[in-house]
Amino acid sequence: MTIKSEKEANETGNVKSFLKLADRLSYVPSYIFAKLDKEKQALQNKGIDVIDLSLGSPDLPSPKVVVDECVRAVQDPTNYRYPPFWGQKQFKEAAAAWMNKRFSIQIDAEHEILPLSGSKEGITHLAFAIINPGDLSIVPSPYYPVHARGTLLAGGTVYELPLLEKNKFIPDLDSIPQSVLDKAKLFFISFPNNPTGAICDFEFLEKLTNLCIKNQILLISDLAYSEITFDGFTASSIFQVKGAKDIAIEFHTLSKTYSMAGWRIAFVAGNRKIIEALYEIKTNTDYGVCNIVQASSIKAFSIPSSEHKKNSMIYQERRDVILEELKGLGWNILKPGGAMYIWLPVPKKYKSSLEFSYDLLHTAHVATIPGSSFGTYGEGYVRIALVDKKERLREAALRMKTAGLVYQ
Repeated sequence: MTIKSEKEANETGNVKSFLKLADRLSYVPSYIFAKLDKEKQALQNKGIDVIDLSLGSPDLPSPKVVVDECVRAVQDPTNYRYPPFWGQKQFKEAAAAWMNKRFSIQIDAEHEILPLSGSKEGITHLAFAIINPGDLSIVPSPYYPVHARGTLLAGGTVYELPLLEKNKFIPDLDSIPQSVLDKAKLFFISFPNNPTGAICDFEFLEKLTNLCIKNQILLISDLAYSEITFDGFTASSIFQVKGAKDIAIEFHTLSKTYSMAGWRIAFVAGNRKIIEALYEIKTNTDYGVCNIVQASSIKAFSIPSSEHKKNSMIYQERRDVILEELKGLGWNILKPGGAMYIWLPVPKKYKSSLEFSYDLLHTAHVATIPGSSFGTYGEGYVRIALVDKKERLREAALRMKTAGLVYQ
């Protein structure tokens, strides 16, 4: 039977006869963020006050200097044209200057910087630039989902390197089988880490860089939280390690540092050949970052580091408040050293992190993300994002206590 219309297809139940999705979509699990968001919205539509601690979407305002520049840029008609594929020269120079000053390194603005519509877009496109079907990526788990799913969508396979609490969520590089190292093309890291909040020392970065150089693996550093660190810790760039630029690139985003998640602006820096490969993919899939957003974002790089420290202190205070409240409910959690998350162990009575996350949403009206959505080694935890005021965090803990959601 030939289906002549969508209406007829829906009525006969034969939609699949003319709509067959690409096989690659079966390689990745459903994006649980989106599923839980629908349930959260359904509660909110009923007038229920949900404390949303799910997505790592900063609630702090974007910098005024950036907003003011955006108003000016919108009024400039030259910004209405297609942006240059390679990015605005002024943005690239500002990004490189910021990296050079912040990390005491040398990045070539013209050849070693590429603006992105957020790091997530760039990481996915990178996989399509590098990974062939059957190729392998090493991804510490739990992971930010796109670190693994970009490879899977490109037809590759993922080796999940465990991030265990007993190791303070730092991967054991010595545990990786040589057979995996021989096959791997990409190695992802992200410290400060999403979702665990773990930080790593410079010695770890040196050891990892040397491992990748020895085994000829491209090293991908996702440094989204470089400016959100606690207790006096300062995050390092992978390029502070000697020889890293030979095999590495690093993603930076304005989403977290400058509370600009909705602006969709980031950049990738480092090895020229890898940058060029990513550029080739992007020229075939998009026109680059909006001119208005690039022009506005230049102002962000001139904001003094003291402002970053103020924002970090806000997140640190929120961390301390929620940890103290959770301690009263039975949790004794490893204190995160950076990022904006609490990695909360699931009480033993629950069969899965998804079950606990659903219970938090529907009985305490607190939205979180189940650890299972962050990979195999995310199971047994839920992620709490520190994206609301201290009073709301205390209220979330009180709701958990009232609903009997304690650690036993």
